[in-house]
Amino acid sequence: MSKLVFALALMVGASAASAAEPDGAALFATHCASCHGVNAEGDGRVAPLMNIAVPNLRTLTQRSGGTFPTEAVAAYIDGRTPAAPHGSRTMPVWGDFLLIPGEKGGEELVRARIAALVEFIRQLQYR
Repeated sequence: MSKLVFALALMVGASAASAAEPDGAALFATHCASCHGVNAEGDGRVAPLMNIAVPNLRTLTQRSGGTFPTEAVAAYIDGRTPAAPHGSRTMPVWGDFLLIPGEKGGEELVRARIAALVEFIRQLQYR
Protein backbone atom coordinates (compact mmCIF):
# COMPACT_ATOMS: atom_id res chain seq x y z
CA MET A 1 0.00 0.00 0.00
CA SER A 2 2.85 2.41 0.77
CA LYS A 3 4.18 2.04 -2.79
CA LEU A 4 0.80 3.14 -4.14
CA VAL A 5 0.73 6.15 -1.83
CA PHE A 6 4.29 7.06 -2.84
CA ALA A 7 3.43 6.75 -6.54
CA LEU A 8 0.35 8.93 -6.11
CA ALA A 9 2.38 11.50 -4.19
CA LEU A 10 4.91 11.65 -7.02
CA MET A 11 2.17 12.10 -9.62
CA VAL A 12 0.46 14.84 -7.61
CA GLY A 13 3.80 16.58 -7.04
CA ALA A 14 4.64 16.45 -10.75
CA SER A 15 1.20 17.76 -11.66
CA ALA A 16 1.47 20.58 -9.15
CA ALA A 17 4.91 21.55 -10.44
CA SER A 18 3.78 21.65 -14.05
CA ALA A 19 0.53 23.41 -13.13
CA ALA A 20 2.47 26.06 -11.22
CA GLU A 21 4.46 27.04 -14.31
CA PRO A 22 2.29 28.77 -16.92
CA ASP A 23 2.45 27.50 -20.45
CA GLY A 24 2.92 29.65 -23.55
CA ALA A 25 -0.81 30.27 -23.97
CA ALA A 26 -1.15 31.47 -20.38
CA LEU A 27 1.94 33.67 -20.65
CA PHE A 28 0.64 35.14 -23.91
CA ALA A 29 -2.80 35.84 -22.41
CA THR A 30 -1.19 37.57 -19.43
CA HIS A 31 1.62 39.53 -21.08
CA CYS A 32 0.88 39.89 -24.80
CA ALA A 33 -2.83 39.75 -25.60
CA SER A 34 -3.64 43.26 -24.38
CA CYS A 35 -1.70 44.66 -27.35
CA HIS A 36 -1.48 41.78 -29.82
CA GLY A 37 -5.02 40.47 -29.21
CA VAL A 38 -6.24 37.09 -28.04
CA ASN A 39 -5.63 35.68 -31.52
CA ALA A 40 -2.29 37.53 -31.91
CA GLU A 41 -3.56 39.52 -34.89
CA GLY A 42 -2.56 42.94 -33.55
CA ASP A 43 -6.04 43.87 -32.38
CA GLY A 44 -5.74 43.85 -28.59
CA ARG A 45 -7.74 46.26 -26.46
CA VAL A 46 -4.68 48.50 -26.00
CA ALA A 47 -3.66 48.46 -29.70
CA PRO A 48 -5.73 51.53 -30.67
CA LEU A 49 -3.87 53.56 -28.05
CA MET A 50 -0.44 52.72 -29.45
CA ASN A 51 1.56 55.17 -31.57
CA ILE A 52 2.49 52.36 -33.96
CA ALA A 53 0.51 49.58 -35.57
CA VAL A 54 0.75 46.48 -33.40
CA PRO A 55 1.97 43.65 -35.65
CA ASN A 56 -0.03 40.56 -36.48
CA LEU A 57 2.12 37.82 -34.96
CA ARG A 58 0.35 35.14 -36.97
CA THR A 59 2.11 36.33 -40.15
CA LEU A 60 5.69 36.08 -38.90
CA THR A 61 6.40 32.95 -40.94
CA GLN A 62 4.91 34.51 -44.09
CA ARG A 63 6.94 37.69 -43.58
CA SER A 64 10.10 35.62 -43.06
CA GLY A 65 10.01 33.73 -46.33
CA GLY A 66 8.16 30.67 -45.02
CA THR A 67 10.39 29.92 -42.02
CA PHE A 68 9.37 30.88 -38.51
CA PRO A 69 12.07 33.23 -37.10
CA THR A 70 12.50 31.45 -33.78
CA GLU A 71 15.69 33.15 -32.62
CA ALA A 72 14.53 36.63 -33.63
CA VAL A 73 11.20 36.20 -31.85
CA ALA A 74 12.93 34.93 -28.70
CA ALA A 75 15.39 37.83 -28.73
CA TYR A 76 12.61 40.36 -29.25
CA ILE A 77 10.50 38.96 -26.41
CA ASP A 78 13.53 38.87 -24.13
CA GLY A 79 14.56 42.39 -25.07
CA ARG A 80 17.49 42.62 -22.69
CA THR A 81 19.99 42.79 -25.55
CA PRO A 82 19.39 45.94 -27.58
CA ALA A 83 19.21 45.59 -31.36
CA ALA A 84 20.44 49.01 -32.45
CA PRO A 85 19.66 48.58 -36.18
CA HIS A 86 15.99 48.06 -35.29
CA GLY A 87 15.67 51.40 -33.52
CA SER A 88 13.94 51.96 -30.21
CA ARG A 89 11.67 49.37 -28.65
CA THR A 90 8.01 50.11 -28.13
CA MET A 91 7.34 46.68 -26.66
CA PRO A 92 8.25 46.07 -23.01
CA VAL A 93 11.38 44.12 -22.23
CA TRP A 94 9.97 40.86 -20.90
CA GLY A 95 13.21 39.07 -20.06
CA ASP A 96 13.57 40.81 -16.72
CA PHE A 97 9.85 40.73 -16.03
CA LEU A 98 9.63 36.97 -16.53
CA LEU A 99 12.10 36.48 -13.68
CA ILE A 100 10.39 36.64 -10.32
CA PRO A 101 12.83 37.94 -7.67
CA GLY A 102 14.00 35.18 -5.36
CA GLU A 103 12.54 32.49 -7.58
CA LYS A 104 14.57 29.31 -7.97
CA GLY A 105 15.64 28.59 -11.53
CA GLY A 106 16.73 32.12 -12.40
CA GLU A 107 17.93 32.57 -15.94
CA GLU A 108 17.02 29.02 -16.96
CA LEU A 109 13.42 29.65 -15.93
CA VAL A 110 13.30 32.91 -17.89
CA ARG A 111 14.62 31.11 -20.99
CA ALA A 112 12.02 28.36 -20.50
CA ARG A 113 9.21 30.93 -20.28
CA ILE A 114 10.44 32.75 -23.37
CA ALA A 115 10.71 29.43 -25.22
CA ALA A 116 7.13 28.58 -24.21
CA LEU A 117 5.94 31.92 -25.60
CA VAL A 118 7.89 31.47 -28.82
CA GLU A 119 6.46 27.98 -29.31
CA PHE A 120 2.93 29.25 -28.70
CA ILE A 121 3.39 32.03 -31.27
CA ARG A 122 4.90 29.53 -33.73
CA GLN A 123 1.80 27.36 -33.41
CA LEU A 124 -0.42 30.37 -34.21
CA GLN A 125 1.14 30.94 -37.64
CA TYR A 126 -1.18 30.99 -40.64
CA ARG A 127 -0.72 27.91 -42.77
